[in-house]
Amino acid sequence: MHKCTNAQMHKYGMRLRGFSPFCQPMNGFIERQDDMTGRYHDILIYDRQLSDQEMRDYELDYLGEVSG
Repeated sequence: MHKCTNAQMHKYGMRLRGFSPFCQPMNGFIERQDDMTGRYHDILIYDRQLSDQEMRDYELDYLGEVSG
């Protein structure tokens, strides 16, 4: 895991549930987006890379970096 610069954000897909209280990590959370592909309930954007444990606990898929 690495610390992001201001230009780096990280995108995650919510596999099993949508955005709701206590259903995703809030540390570093920037925004929720609709998934236009229909594969995920929601897409989440963070200013940091989540840990493997967070991704397992919240059932998230890492979808890559996005520029800010």
